[in-house]
Amino acid sequence: MPDDTEDQNQGAEDTQAQSMKVEVIEWLFRQHWPLGGSRPPGRMLVTRHEVAKGIAARNSKHPDARKLSVGNPANFLKDFIRKRTCNSNWPRSLKELNITARQVYGDENVLEFVSYQPGDTEPFPDRFDPLPNMQIIPFEALSIPLEARELGRPDEAWLIQVIVSQRLLHTHFAIVARDKDPRVQTLAHLQTSVKTQPEIDATFVANVTTTSDESVPTRLRVYVTCEAKQHNERILEHQIREQVGKAFELTAALEGGDAIGAVIPTVFQVVDYQSNDLTKTASKVRGIYLAQFGMITRSEFERLYRANLHDMPLEIQSRAIYQPFPPVRGISKLPPLRRARHTGSPPSQSDASPAN
Repeated sequence: MPDDTEDQNQGAEDTQAQSMKVEVIEWLFRQHWPLGGSRPPGRMLVTRHEVAKGIAARNSKHPDARKLSVGNPANFLKDFIRKRTCNSNWPRSLKELNITARQVYGDENVLEFVSYQPGDTEPFPDRFDPLPNMQIIPFEALSIPLEARELGRPDEAWLIQVIVSQRLLHTHFAIVARDKDPRVQTLAHLQTSVKTQPEIDATFVANVTTTSDESVPTRLRVYVTCEAKQHNERILEHQIREQVGKAFELTAALEGGDAIGAVIPTVFQVVDYQSNDLTKTASKVRGIYLAQFGMITRSEFERLYRANLHDMPLEIQSRAIYQPFPPVRGISKLPPLRRARHTGSPPSQSDASPAN
């Protein structure tokens, strides 16, 4: 179960795995942009086959070292960039060229090497982290069974289960985002773990009023996507954009009163947050960071971003920290569970047999 020691151990394992991947990343990049050559025309896309080939090349170069697995090349980049150490471990040779990478989906593609965005000074900037002095909102966890609170796990499925059962997104739209445009009128949970590429951890449908296009409020049905992040994982902006594109694709066939006119992306992330508690004493709170991005209408998406998805701006419209009471394992900062001691001795005959 999660505690500081486990976080540190996991971080050490991630750092080791990332350092092993550096050679593979450089090898893959040089297949497109050879050392000393000029930038190639077109996109620098890398397929699953190429990733597997690069891993095999690295492993053969170090026969006595720990081997990188070739079992899941589709997550090769995701497993690298979701951790905070990705910037320090990114190959120096690519930094010197202002080259970063992002995940891509479909046609056996895994990643794409791209240039830094204008103004960026590192390959993977964290643009959407919590701000200082944010609002911390308590939420009740008494309605979660005690056994569930004690056995919760630090994974996306449990985080989403808590978010949905405790109606955190409803709370957020009703309280924190109540004066924003669009104004949410109703919100209903649709699905969890939508198995698309990329996967969407949860989806909702909202009825909203908006004045974004005209001075007179209009009503829209909006598809809300949710991305869940574990403690210490990064928010991946390309992943959010891909989810928006997938959401418009999934809902394109709905017509009439069921038509979806816009998408609102959201992110939930377990974070440690330095703030002041009710006693004005500085403390570190572990809770759920909720970031709600601005709405993208279908007409705007089709006109501007369908063919240029990663040009779509992402701006946080509202955010807050949510803290469960009582604490919930897998989300709150709690000591590790004590392991039961097993002697391995079978019960005696007198204990095993019913009394006469």
